[in-house]
Amino acid sequence: MQSLRKIASRARTQTRVALFGNNHSLRVNMRYAAYEGAARRSWKPRSKPTTEQLAAAGRFKTEGFAALPPPARMTAEKLQAIRETVNRRFDEQNNGYVVNYGMFRMVDGLELIPEIIDFIDEDMEAIVENYYGSHFKIFAVSFYRTLPTPDKPDSSFLWHLDNCPKQEIKLMVYLDDVVADTGALSVKDKPFSVGLRKEGFFDRRRINQFVDRLDDRSTTRVLEGPTGTRLLFENGGCIHKATSPKHGHRDVVTFVLIPSDIPWRPHFARSRNLLSTNAGICIDPFRDQPEHVGYQY
Repeated sequence: MQSLRKIASRARTQTRVALFGNNHSLRVNMRYAAYEGAARRSWKPRSKPTTEQLAAAGRFKTEGFAALPPPARMTAEKLQAIRETVNRRFDEQNNGYVVNYGMFRMVDGLELIPEIIDFIDEDMEAIVENYYGSHFKIFAVSFYRTLPTPDKPDSSFLWHLDNCPKQEIKLMVYLDDVVADTGALSVKDKPFSVGLRKEGFFDRRRINQFVDRLDDRSTTRVLEGPTGTRLLFENGGCIHKATSPKHGHRDVVTFVLIPSDIPWRPHFARSRNLLSTNAGICIDPFRDQPEHVGYQY
């Protein structure tokens, strides 16, 4: 009986991944499709996008990721001040909530460091809106610290696709100077990732049969950058992995973004007190309903 349940579960997962690119229910994916359509019909851009913004949105849509510098108005002094604040807050919490071996999450990060929202400026707004063809909203904001794990590789640092609706994307901001040795994010572009998923790759438990191609450096982009570097990526569409730093630590903030039928600023103003604890996916974008609430997810 147990084996039959496992077979049925695997078949259901394979069907969902083939249809939707994730292992969520028909209802969740249909709600997203309906909401995405409504959001596109409601879109009223604040201004005409520049040629550069349209090009960045186009590259993001084609490749599944994009690396951008800090906001133009964010000075070196402000970046350093944010970096010092993040360090202090993590130190005050003894690195924060333990997510897993080598990875920690700050408790109430957005409440403690509200100025972090300045990384979403008019330029980022235009790029994301032209990627979606709609407004967008922030579902979650999480600060993470990654420390060296010299004695044990952890599953979080394996190649994987996030199990999320295709409409979800992430904006990750480096809060330290990050290179390969200090924990730079590694990604595969969308064409490579789509091809591997069609061959059966979906989660990190099935990595062994694909390990040679996943570890091929010629198809891997290691996204290095100074403090304030902003990384957009399709976390459910581009195979990626965190990298354990060999020394020091890597601090980042991650914004989970989904389409919206209103601009992000008014939505943020009314929901900001929920964003530090929203977890998992947004299972109903019409109602902003989180899959989980808390830090343990």
